Amino acid sequence: MDDFNRYSPRFKLVDGCLTEIHMTRSGPAERKLCNFAPYLTEEITLDDGVETSSRIKLRGTHQNGRELPEIEIAGSDLPAFNWLPDHWGMDCILEVGKNIKELVRYAIQTTADHAERKTVYTVTGWKKIEGQWEFLLPGDDAHTVKLPGKLHGFRAEAKASAEELSLLRMLLTNGPAEKEILLPLLALTFLSPLNHFLALAECEPKFVLFLIGKTGSRKSTLAALMLSFFGRFTATELPMSFQDTAYSILYHAFSLKDVLTCVDDFHPASRFEEAKLTATAQTVLRAFGDRVGRGRLRPDVTPMEARPPQGNAIVTAEFPPDIGESGTARYFALEMNAKSVDLNRLSFFQAQAAQGVLARCMRSYLEWLRGVFLRREESEKSFLFLLKDSFQSYRDEFRASGIACHGRVEETVAWLRIGMDYLLRFLLDANVLGQAEAKQLGDEHEALLYQLAAKQAESIAEDRPTQKFLRKLHALLEAGQVCLLPKDSCEEYPPSNCVGREDDTYWYLFGDIAHKAVREWCERQGESFSVSCKGLLKALAEEGYLEPAQGQNTRAVRLGGKPKRVACLWKDKIRTVTEAGLFTENV
Repeated sequence: MDDFNRYSPRFKLVDGCLTEIHMTRSGPAERKLCNFAPYLTEEITLDDGVETSSRIKLRGTHQNGRELPEIEIAGSDLPAFNWLPDHWGMDCILEVGKNIKELVRYAIQTTADHAERKTVYTVTGWKKIEGQWEFLLPGDDAHTVKLPGKLHGFRAEAKASAEELSLLRMLLTNGPAEKEILLPLLALTFLSPLNHFLALAECEPKFVLFLIGKTGSRKSTLAALMLSFFGRFTATELPMSFQDTAYSILYHAFSLKDVLTCVDDFHPASRFEEAKLTATAQTVLRAFGDRVGRGRLRPDVTPMEARPPQGNAIVTAEFPPDIGESGTARYFALEMNAKSVDLNRLSFFQAQAAQGVLARCMRSYLEWLRGVFLRREESEKSFLFLLKDSFQSYRDEFRASGIACHGRVEETVAWLRIGMDYLLRFLLDANVLGQAEAKQLGDEHEALLYQLAAKQAESIAEDRPTQKFLRKLHALLEAGQVCLLPKDSCEEYPPSNCVGREDDTYWYLFGDIAHKAVREWCERQGESFSVSCKGLLKALAEEGYLEPAQGQNTRAVRLGGKPKRVACLWKDKIRTVTEAGLFTENV
């Protein structure tokens, strides 16, 4: 180190020790500050896409000639010197005296002119840097991107060759899984780099894709194959799993902007673990389904910027979690079995992924997006308009199909169609597909999505509190766990398990008693039934199962010769749930 050039003239090294030169009445004097010579080697700006923070790298030499290793600390930690004994040892000593720490800190900062300056991004995805759109991934030569811990699999590659791009056509037409599984997965994968611009167009994707199948169905392997478009992954090396805490999953999900990730293996081994993992699944699905981060405060009690998930996610599970109607509406399910995957074809595509071919195909897709839609400000605006128009058009088309379902399913279908559209358009421009084949694949994907959406609508309906209540209560009645007496029977002491009366037209339910019976049975089965009795009756009335009276959901009826206030449920409408053959309950 050049002592005099690195520090300001106020400081110098004397026998390897940092020394201050100060003026006295007698002239210049020297004061030893510490027995080592510290200096800055690098100033780092960390950019997580929302806020920036500073870190610095330091090196030094001890007075005995020992080289002090390069260390990295937060810039704000420099003045306190709490880092000194931990990193450089107890033999690095600051002298005792007034303003010693302040002077050493100042001396170190005077070496900043000789330090390297760089920006490190801790987030992936699109970012405008010096007026140009760049897609950030670790391994990109143009920008430094560092992701925490388990996210080491994400990595950029060079562009694909024309021959390598033909692999995408093989995936679409002769892939390793059934098309009703593979096409939506590919649509989600190529939708992910559009997330940033869909958010700007006010139609950001808000769902999770669920891969459901028994162990051995290769669901984790298939998820890893899709993630390999953004790096190198295997079934045993996925970014996140249900062994992680919900907070850890969401912390990492914020960093994974505009890429695809996976939360692997919802597979509780006990009732206690099921409750724990279900709570995690509920948190994760709501975060991805709402795109709202947790509210947090800094130590000075000022609010921090929210950090919601910014990419898309696949969740693998042996069975769907019991998370209610609104939770189920936040995912789109693909059900796998032992025959869903062709193992020979899967091995071929895994080998290609391990060589980085899929990641190179994605790099070519990203460069195509930038070249076609992001070169000029005018094309960017047109891009946003096109995305929003496509989303609204596809959503409206689905509504017109007559498939009755939750509004979130309509939107999910629209988002997946957009992902497939841009993949096919990319392959058309790359001369990998012809117009006729691209149209056929697009139509086939649309038809499959509509079929899957109809199944999803059934799953959501099954999780409605009203239908769950009716199915459970009917099952309890069938098993003799509870009973309904005839409306006009005059039993003075009805059985303790009586939940109401009935005739040919109605169930006359004692609301609180029937609600309690179902809730307690759900708890014994390890299921949730959190809706209140009042909320349940209101929902039953809104859905037409219950006949209200004068603005109330209960009415006064003479039962066994005595007036009682009960909930009157239409028996013929209850049968549409209990006898339609769509649901099975076991008691």
